[in-house]
Amino acid sequence: MRKQTPRIDPARIASSPSRTPEISRRRFLFALSAGGAGAAAAAAAPALAAGTAPAAASDAPSSGYRETDHVRDYYATTRL
Repeated sequence: MRKQTPRIDPARIASSPSRTPEISRRRFLFALSAGGAGAAAAAAAPALAAGTAPAAASDAPSSGYRETDHVRDYYATTRL
């Protein structure tokens, strides 16, 4: 003889008082983290905008890579 499993009513589970605190806690933690990330972004935005200065216009086109003094110094430190 096969044992019957009791049927679970989804409406009863959704309105269960034991689930409500868990959901509200998750919403609170999500709002807290989203608010913190938004505050950090708002605080960093003026610093980022002020730190980007327009590049000096030059007559020669840039090839992208330039070996400058500090790059040569780095290469010198990596030689074996």
